[in-house]
Amino acid sequence: MEMTIEVPKAFSVRDDHEVLAFKHLMARLNPQLRVGQVGMGLHVKSGYTVFWGLISLADQRVTRNEFDEALREAGFDFAHNAAQVVDYQAVA
Repeated sequence: MEMTIEVPKAFSVRDDHEVLAFKHLMARLNPQLRVGQVGMGLHVKSGYTVFWGLISLADQRVTRNEFDEALREAGFDFAHNAAQVVDYQAVA
């Protein structure tokens, strides 16, 4: 099965251990993808604090604008989260 996605893409999980499982799954599906945990913060639809991850190509340098846009699309609540909870350098 073939699929096309635009990266970077962000995702959220409730438990930080799920990021590691997600990382292993993505590595098996496509070793050219890099998955990194970038922080924790509120989701716009839940009000719960969740852990945030970002998927990008292994050789791709993610810009701050792409990083913020990926988080925004995934539901990161920029209005209620402090900017320092997100580690942009984890994927830059």
